[in-house]
Amino acid sequence: MATWRAQCTSHQTHLERKAIARASGKLTAIRELLDRDYVCLEIVRYLLGNGEAADTARGIAEWWINRDVSRTAEALSRLHELGVVRSHLVQDATSVYGFTKNPLLRNTLRQCVDRLSKPASTEVR
Repeated sequence: MATWRAQCTSHQTHLERKAIARASGKLTAIRELLDRDYVCLEIVRYLLGNGEAADTARGIAEWWINRDVSRTAEALSRLHELGVVRSHLVQDATSVYGFTKNPLLRNTLRQCVDRLSKPASTEVR
């Protein structure tokens, strides 16, 4: 019985480490995406200020960030893959996008956007 408990504990620890590594990799991917993709960054900035907002790719492009619809749709797809936005299918295969409900992810995104928004500090001699 003790051996079985030890095996279960070991397996649980292994699964927890895998989950932490997966989450860490996901956060790294999100940070890198926001760092290199300005449209993704603009969408996340908007959502951080309007957490309950939801719209189609066209609405987001035209009303939220004033960008090209196809480029906005691509950015939304990348953000959706990483869990930053969620989507709901509505009529005629049109998706409506909204911000993740995960409070930890929202907080991490706020920290990441804040870091990216700060001007690079200049060294004073």
